[in-house]
Amino acid sequence: MVTLGQNPILGVVAGAVITVLIQASSATIGILQGLYAGGFLDLKGSLPVLFGDNIGTTLTVIIAAAGANISAKRVAATHVTFNVLGTILCLILLGPFTAMIEYFQALLHLSPEMTIAFSHGAFNVSNTIVQFPFIGALAYFVTKLIPGEDEVVKYEPLYLDEQLIQQSPSIALGNAKKELLHLGNYAAKAFDLSYTYIIGLDEKVAEKGHKTEEAINTIDEKLTRYLIRLSSESLSQKESEVLTNILDSSRDLERIGDHAEGLLNLTDYLQRKNVQFSEAALEELADIYQKTTDFIKDALDSVENNDIEKAQSLIERHKEINNMERVLRKTHIKRLNKGECSTQAGVNFIDIISHYTRVSDHAMNLAEKVIAEQI
Repeated sequence: MVTLGQNPILGVVAGAVITVLIQASSATIGILQGLYAGGFLDLKGSLPVLFGDNIGTTLTVIIAAAGANISAKRVAATHVTFNVLGTILCLILLGPFTAMIEYFQALLHLSPEMTIAFSHGAFNVSNTIVQFPFIGALAYFVTKLIPGEDEVVKYEPLYLDEQLIQQSPSIALGNAKKELLHLGNYAAKAFDLSYTYIIGLDEKVAEKGHKTEEAINTIDEKLTRYLIRLSSESLSQKESEVLTNILDSSRDLERIGDHAEGLLNLTDYLQRKNVQFSEAALEELADIYQKTTDFIKDALDSVENNDIEKAQSLIERHKEINNMERVLRKTHIKRLNKGECSTQAGVNFIDIISHYTRVSDHAMNLAEKVIAEQI
């Protein structure tokens, strides 16, 4: 213990390590109060341990934020930086800081335990006062340290301008098509997240998937209302056909979102029942997933660019996905008969690939409208 009094840096390390190990700064402070009250440490030796306790608290936050989003990581990094800088400053000024605490200890007649508690408060208040003018610099540093932006699920449409419905119905219709593609991007993302959840079982992925499905429902509902209002305006016969097909396509994309939601819920069930797929089944899922997600994206691309040739190429690919489902069903039934997977896994595997073919059906509906030049 004498060593801690002679080596402040060792005291800081000890305080940080103990706090990280026991995951409770209040417990570390309680231990420190006992050591100081028992005469095992003097005040000058106790204060560095107290500073280390503050750093240890922030390190536990860093550990907790390791898998969190960028904002949470930045908050944790700010907390660490703030306390490390404060500790460095107080170590440099350890003599004057100790003298200040001793002054208030005598003035307020503080017990040893209260002196440690008072020191803890004094450290935090002093640290805040000193660093407050440099908040902007601290924020800049942390932003550079942890670059990037959080992916935010936006629940509102991007292109639906209500005023254009009466002012310029043709432009409003063009914007509705843009919104359809915005909706399509969310549908494709929801589908991808549902597969990622099956493979990784990451709850954060599931949460993002559910939020994306909520956004799909909201955008679909508002796009539908927008198109219904627009249908009462003066549109050419061709524009009316396009409007009807955008409305139908919105339903198809919303259904893709529903299938993604169903896959998320099915994966939750698999987790609860501890259902495991064989390596062969996982490889087959990866194959049909890749074909389906590429199919969705190419269907959306054909709509965006009015690419009839690409849309026509999807006809054969759609047949391939349907044929693949039939082959995988037969293959999986053979595995079941050989006892290579459980009955529950077999049923759920077939459910998943059935979702995939239904998703490709909805994406094909979009491509067919491009081929017919109706969207």
